[in-house]
Amino acid sequence: MIATQRSIAFFALASSVGAAGIANAQLPAPNAGGISTGHIHLTVPDVSEHRALWLDLGGVAKTSGRLELIEFPGIYVLLTEGEPAAASAATSANHFGFSVRDYATYRAKLVAAGASFFYESEDNGQILADLPGGVRIEILTDAEQAEPIAFHHMHLATTDVEGLSQWYVETFAAEAGERRGLPSALVPGGRVDFLPAQADADGNGPRGSRGAAIDHIGFEVADIDAFAARMQQRGIEFDFGPATIDAIGLTIAFLTDPAGTYIEITEGLAHIE
Repeated sequence: MIATQRSIAFFALASSVGAAGIANAQLPAPNAGGISTGHIHLTVPDVSEHRALWLDLGGVAKTSGRLELIEFPGIYVLLTEGEPAAASAATSANHFGFSVRDYATYRAKLVAAGASFFYESEDNGQILADLPGGVRIEILTDAEQAEPIAFHHMHLATTDVEGLSQWYVETFAAEAGERRGLPSALVPGGRVDFLPAQADADGNGPRGSRGAAIDHIGFEVADIDAFAARMQQRGIEFDFGPATIDAIGLTIAFLTDPAGTYIEITEGLAHIE
């Protein structure tokens, strides 16, 4: 039996979803290991600014107090107000990406939001842009997709792309894949891609994500007890939990990947109404 714990570590998510709930969830059915995409949690200096930005990009807001949960096909984006310790591009959680149906429309939305463009190619239908507060996102164009915008990938930076990709494949029962010559781990709803990063003079890669603009990424699991048992067998320890938020029937836990990316595991996010 998982004990109920009242802790700052999970009150952020509880506060975001507890009052308004999550209607018409768009998380996909899980893979054979019971896992799918879940959410991405951002630390931003101005929640109001980001609320408007994400709504303009096509998200559906679920609000409660100062915190925000915004729904896109395949992912939820959560907002916590605060000064991020680092821009996402300086961390292991480098950026996350969406596929869009129309390049020009979303380029204009990013310009209107005050994004600075790190890279763009209209020919390739691709943009990498830094949003206010240091959140980097990528836009990829798929003119044939049904939705105007949908989650596509999380891009992690590491000095060991092969090792980290294998860790994600094994941890999340993901399908091993490849994109642009680099390894990927695919789960229903999206993929985790891996960027090679250079080590510093001390042999360290980018700093971990916790406290930065992309504070953590999240996966939804069908059975968190079974997931916890698998982690124990693999020698992976949780940083927190599992713990249940009784009021909304949500159970969560946190762990950290070998590159320092903070990860939240949820059970019930896809089914809360």
